[in-house]
Amino acid sequence: MDIAIGRFTAQIERPRALKFALPIMLVPEMFTTRTHLATLIGYLANSGWQVYAPDFRAAAGRGETPAIGRLDFGGLSALVGEAIAALERDVIVMGHGIGGLTALAIAERPRVRAAIALAPALPRFPTPLLLRPATFFALLGRAALKPPRGKRLSEFLADAESFQRPGLIKGLVADAGRSALETARGRVRIPRFTEAAPRLIVVGDSDPFAPLPQVRVFAGEIGARLVTLAGRGHWIIGARAVDRVVSEAERFLLRTLDPELLLA
Repeated sequence: MDIAIGRFTAQIERPRALKFALPIMLVPEMFTTRTHLATLIGYLANSGWQVYAPDFRAAAGRGETPAIGRLDFGGLSALVGEAIAALERDVIVMGHGIGGLTALAIAERPRVRAAIALAPALPRFPTPLLLRPATFFALLGRAALKPPRGKRLSEFLADAESFQRPGLIKGLVADAGRSALETARGRVRIPRFTEAAPRLIVVGDSDPFAPLPQVRVFAGEIGARLVTLAGRGHWIIGARAVDRVVSEAERFLLRTLDPELLLA
């Protein structure tokens, strides 16, 4: 069901039996939309979480390609912060890819009780998503960057079920290359552990877009807990890995947050 949160349209998924008092707000990866989060949303709701998935693309300019092309990392973080403020509740922020890095970046804000990054984009790492000819021309003209194709696309969706891939590929959209470029150049600020809410990073050990050695260094720098999924790549929000993702997230939250605050 869609509801209005301030100027955002957000999908809200309510569990049959509410187990956790804090809701989870989701932030998607580059080139993806709320549709690509459907499996993760379903698992979280079945586990007892109330889930919000705002449409950040529409809020960035009614989903228009030029507006998306001009969106930088600071703009994306501001949109997520605005959605949290409009919700007027304490939340857990969970994101995938660039959405995961955004969750980590806003973990110091008052309403954010915890941040969970799934296969996050990494500062100072030249992601393969940008290492292609189309990137230069898109960034030069501040146009939106088209989704990956060929080998990169196969790596991007490697952990998705084969019957789901056609629909996932069809649903990919052009997105803001500027935020990824700023990340690769190390121009984003991620607060240290003394400044922020508890943070968890979950990553597959075979993810070319978030390589494990670099993730270990990054997690150590910001004081985030790291969980590694053996034999998994980037699409850990799909059916092959999402049950482990949700269970690791719950274990982390139960260990780090006050039960009176977390449990319904």
